[in-house]
Amino acid sequence: MLLPGSRLGVMGSGQLARMFCLEAIPFGYEISVYSPEKNSPAAGAGAKEYISTYEDEKALTFFLENIDGLTFEFENIPEIALTTIENFSKRTGLIVRPSPNCVRISQNRWKEKTSFQKAGIPTVKFYPVLTEEDKKSVLSKTNFPCILKTNTMGYDGRGQIRCITEQELSLVFSNLNKPDHIVEEFFQFTSEASVIMARFEDGKILNFRPSKNVHKNHILDLTFYPGNFPDSIETKLVNYAKKLAETIDYVGVFGIEFFIRGDEILCNEFAPRPHNSGHFSQNSGTISQFSLQLRTLCNLPSPKTILANPVSMKNILGEDYKPGSTLWNKTLENPYYHLHLYGKTEIRNGRKMGHWNYSGPNIESAFLNWD
Repeated sequence: MLLPGSRLGVMGSGQLARMFCLEAIPFGYEISVYSPEKNSPAAGAGAKEYISTYEDEKALTFFLENIDGLTFEFENIPEIALTTIENFSKRTGLIVRPSPNCVRISQNRWKEKTSFQKAGIPTVKFYPVLTEEDKKSVLSKTNFPCILKTNTMGYDGRGQIRCITEQELSLVFSNLNKPDHIVEEFFQFTSEASVIMARFEDGKILNFRPSKNVHKNHILDLTFYPGNFPDSIETKLVNYAKKLAETIDYVGVFGIEFFIRGDEILCNEFAPRPHNSGHFSQNSGTISQFSLQLRTLCNLPSPKTILANPVSMKNILGEDYKPGSTLWNKTLENPYYHLHLYGKTEIRNGRKMGHWNYSGPNIESAFLNWD
């Protein structure tokens, strides 16, 4: 157990690291973050910054020597950094949660999808495009439409191309010099859901009920908690999340996303960290996903179950960032609305600047006509 007063580190220094700080520092922990970014959101919440590239083994090792436990705020970490962390942990006993191997699974779509299959979790049909031979094979067996995705470094819809016909996919393939992709057959879903789950060192699991998510331009716009899916659907969603955690021996907090159509559920992806769709938990009248991240890292006592109140969440992107506007001022007059800003100085369209949570009655209508 890492008791209050211990030194905790985070790989990354953005908004998730910032919100981790806001949970951990009141417990008495000293927080340090490692990233190339100066004056980061996490530093604004009290974290000490270690600034260098993720490929800098010497600087990363120095950072690791000055912490007692390590967690992550994002998954797209270079392999050289994961290997450095893994070797350091084996040599010194540094606590790292989740494990570098779980991070590797999440950052590679092929490994991720095959891990889902091993856990008995249904997914869309998918095919690897890792060699020239794969291109020919995929063209002959894929049902259209389909989506070509980069195998790594994809998030918020980046690195994706939708192809309606075999000819379109063939044309895209002709421009791939070094294939490292995956093709997924298109699934016309009616709802998107996610589950926020925490698994402790001893195998204990805590989770929130599934939430319902609405995306706009491939970026999460709204989350409604709970999603109020039929009991049979909720049970399957939670059980699938548990299966994944146990199959890959996950310790920490993660978010897992699903597509739903009728009684059919397909798993899309998981993130080895707190998830955007779990921000509602900050104002749900119970433990938050960031507190669970702290508790799983440090192996602290936690509630036996999570009983969270209804909350809706809306992301604030750069184009929506309007402090002092009539809408914001009126919203702040209502005590059921809670504003969370990330301390980012550069404002641009599509960049997540913060989020609103609403914890009052009628959560479904809290953000109507805001766009």
